[in-house]
Amino acid sequence: MKSIRLLVLLSVVTLGSFATAACGEDDPVAVVAAPGAPTGVAVSVNATTMTLTWTASATATSYRAVLTSPGETDRTVTASTTTAEFTSLTPGSTYAAQVFAINSAGEAGSSVAAGKIAEAEATFIEIAGDILVNTTWTSDKIYVLKQPTFVGVDCGRDGAKAGCIQATLTIQPGTTILGKTSLSQGVRGAYLVVSRGSKLMADATGSNRRPTAQEVIVFTSDKPKGQRDRGDWGGLIINGRASTNAGTEAQGEGDSGFYGGTDDMDNSGIIRGVRIEYAGDRVTPSDELNGIALQAVGSGTTLSYIQIHYNVDDGVEPFGGTASIDHLVVTGIGDDSVDGTDGYRGFIQFVIGQQRGDEADNGMELSNDGADANASPRSTAVVANATMIGADEDLQAGEIRGPNGDRGIQFREGSHYRVYNSIFRDFGDAGFCIENAGTVVAANNRINGATDPQTTLSFEGNVIWNNSTADAGDGNFAGCSGYTTAENKTFFTKAGYNNMVADPGLRAGYSNIGSQSSPPDIIATATPAGFKAFNLGSIATDGTNLFAPTDGRTLTVTDYPGAVAPGTALADAWYFGWTIWSVDGSDSRANHEGN
Repeated sequence: MKSIRLLVLLSVVTLGSFATAACGEDDPVAVVAAPGAPTGVAVSVNATTMTLTWTASATATSYRAVLTSPGETDRTVTASTTTAEFTSLTPGSTYAAQVFAINSAGEAGSSVAAGKIAEAEATFIEIAGDILVNTTWTSDKIYVLKQPTFVGVDCGRDGAKAGCIQATLTIQPGTTILGKTSLSQGVRGAYLVVSRGSKLMADATGSNRRPTAQEVIVFTSDKPKGQRDRGDWGGLIINGRASTNAGTEAQGEGDSGFYGGTDDMDNSGIIRGVRIEYAGDRVTPSDELNGIALQAVGSGTTLSYIQIHYNVDDGVEPFGGTASIDHLVVTGIGDDSVDGTDGYRGFIQFVIGQQRGDEADNGMELSNDGADANASPRSTAVVANATMIGADEDLQAGEIRGPNGDRGIQFREGSHYRVYNSIFRDFGDAGFCIENAGTVVAANNRINGATDPQTTLSFEGNVIWNNSTADAGDGNFAGCSGYTTAENKTFFTKAGYNNMVADPGLRAGYSNIGSQSSPPDIIATATPAGFKAFNLGSIATDGTNLFAPTDGRTLTVTDYPGAVAPGTALADAWYFGWTIWSVDGSDSRANHEGN
């Protein structure tokens, strides 16, 4: 037995020695090298499909093809062969293509090739009558308004008016609507009206975010790009059934129908990611059309990410009602950038207003009722985080300068508005103004300690600069027919209101005209030293003085003045990429003729 154990042991030792010898240090070990970059990348386009081909890399086990385009999410396809296909690309967009060879040791990228998807062949539809059934306008067509066009037939203040027809107009993301300009003399300009009881569903995003240039829904002139101007067509009017102080119901300017009622949560639809350009109609000094008129619109309506550009009258004007607006841009307006009257009780937050000095009035004109300062319901709306830029040629060095532009903000006709955390600069007559006897009463009540919005107006956590005279002096308060210069200054500088006469620190490009791809940089480098924001979280949406939107939007608490947080990169600003800035529409959408 002992001899057998010894034989087995010798065998194990011998085999172990053989195995060691077989794995000596001088034997080669296979090493995988990183692949070489693919070559010969080629792009072919068929409609909205782009196909990439390339020459194989000898050691690659797979490939990754990537398409990029400004304003779009990168698209990636993984392939085991030398071809990749991308479908449903955006008409008019140019894409950069790159291919990466991959193996276990790493990857290598090719040079970049480019391809462009042709603009979609546009078809257009002329709208010759009112919209009396549920209708959808699609992004593959262009729609031309030839005349005043109504969605539905007025259902009255209680929804029971004889002849009522309820209709919903749905407009898909990316759709273009043109207002016809070559109308016979004496014919009312083309515009779109949503009647009481009907809805406009113009929703570019379906969520609370900025739209892309491709998604935004555009209402514009039918003139070619580069030839558009204020007043080319009429604008957009929404008639709702919320309450106003203009009577049980009122008739809108421009033959735009009746508005008003008792349903403060009335729903007129969704207007989100919408641009309204070169609109307005000035028939007489008291009969004018705004870019968008919100006539007794209720809190059930969503209004978000909206631009009004180059309108002949006011940019946006709520006539009573309870709807709220967030992320609003008003540029080149011929009258007031933001107006409001007749018992408005929603909120407006994150607002950019940039005047053009060729034709402009006030940055904001905030009223209750011109006939009766005490009319009820009172205008107790909240405005927050606005950046309003005047264009007075004596104050402004930028491209927007000219001889016109009055006051940064004017409270008038019994206003009880509440304005917080905003910036007003470069206006020709004054930065801040309280006007008319009824408004003075509300201001005096506030300065004497009252806080009830039904009896006061408020202005806190705001910054004004360089108005009327190019310094921080009393010119910021001049030019009113209610309070004197001294009284306006006393109100503004009241201890605890935390208002400041200070340079808001806007970056150098804030007064440029800019373009869609390169907008003006209307952002501060930093918050002014010593600034203390008003706490917007302390404002109650109580259903009397302020209504909460039924879609869940609320006032956003901020710790800075102005529309964009200081230090934000321009490309990250909420207005970047979907707004236009040119005087003549050269950066806007083409018309139905492709111009």
